[in-house]
Amino acid sequence: MWLEKPSFKIAKEVSIKQENTYNLKTTIYLVLLIVAFSCKNVIKNDSTAKNTGVPEHKKHPILPNKISVQLLNNNGEKLKLENVLCHLNIYIDSLSYYTYSFIPTDSNGIVNLTKEQLIQNTELKHYYDKTIPLDQSPVKFDFMIMDTNLINGMITGMKNYLSVDIESIKLGLKQRGLNDSQIALQITTIKEKIESDKKLLEILEHNQNAKLDYSNGPKKITDFWNSESEYFYELK
Repeated sequence: MWLEKPSFKIAKEVSIKQENTYNLKTTIYLVLLIVAFSCKNVIKNDSTAKNTGVPEHKKHPILPNKISVQLLNNNGEKLKLENVLCHLNIYIDSLSYYTYSFIPTDSNGIVNLTKEQLIQNTELKHYYDKTIPLDQSPVKFDFMIMDTNLINGMITGMKNYLSVDIESIKLGLKQRGLNDSQIALQITTIKEKIESDKKLLEILEHNQNAKLDYSNGPKKITDFWNSESEYFYELK
């Protein structure tokens, strides 16, 4: 499930204070990793709990075969603007939902998502089973344009901690009591995360969310999927 992770807040605070010493950046990076893996474990535990319930109910939720969203300007005309980053919430119940973030529009200002993409890019991949009967209950979702300030805060924070060198990270782990074998294991994971975050940073830096007109408020769709069919929406 998507949460406004504490890491975003940390990154924003770092941006405001503009403290760029190695010790501070190393601490930030380690905290971000701890938060990331902690959240990951919470999500997995949650999805495991949901997974335990699936065999009991013998049903899987409604998901569209395809969803398409066309951006419109305030005059109702098609807005052909690529790399506008979007976010999707798929509700499990009235309070809980799975999320899919950083979804870019194409050159025509359209987002096209297949059922497989919805499954593989959310926690649904841990328990969705199409071989069991379909739950006919409508599934609520939110589709929205990501907040520009949030994206800018993430860019600033990621640039800060991605500049930390591996030796500083090793030193930080050692100071926290890890032995050499534990550090070696963590460094492998950290390097993978660094490479993943570099790719995400590139996506974030090319976003064009700020070019949209928000004078009429946040751009968001809230609706329900009632069948496993194709859905087309316009987002003004």
